[in-house]
Amino acid sequence: MSCAASIAGRLMLLGCVALAAPAVAVSAQAEQGIDACALLQPMEMERVLVGHSVAPGVRNDAGLESNGAYSSTCMWMLRSEGAPAAQQAARGRSYVILNVMQWPAGSGKAGSFLESFREAKEAGVLTAPLVPKSFGDEALWWGDGLAVRRRDISFGLSVVVAGGGVRGVNEERLAPHVLRRIDTRDAQLGRDRPR
Repeated sequence: MSCAASIAGRLMLLGCVALAAPAVAVSAQAEQGIDACALLQPMEMERVLVGHSVAPGVRNDAGLESNGAYSSTCMWMLRSEGAPAAQQAARGRSYVILNVMQWPAGSGKAGSFLESFREAKEAGVLTAPLVPKSFGDEALWWGDGLAVRRRDISFGLSVVVAGGGVRGVNEERLAPHVLRRIDTRDAQLGRDRPR
């Protein structure tokens, strides 16, 4: 599988991995990276996903990857309020998943995340059109999620609600919360200047 295909498929597969794998222990190295679970709060998701309660996020980091990025993933399970547990199981699982990559400061590599979706589209791996969006420094909708770049951070955000719903709307409502926390974090670290 090509690099573009593996990154484009990453968000789709992360849901399965996060459901099956135990959360890894967060080391001191993770504190130097980024924590995806700290970038969205259940209360914010509940305001956007009316009628759903949100379980605490489960963090499952890949850590420092060979491309130099620190990768952190958080998954929040959703439950429809008032629906019996048996009905919930029959309808499938609903969740929000956020994968965030902190690239080396000043490297300019955060754009490679979005470029991987363009390469996957050209290679025929992605069939949905790539739709530019107005978030962060650059963003696009790739059919199953929103990919965004802000300075030296890139992230993918997907909301899966069993039983349907319009894809993309919830991601666009949640992305500003993620970006606000990235901006606050970068300002505290002195990384808030455009690159």
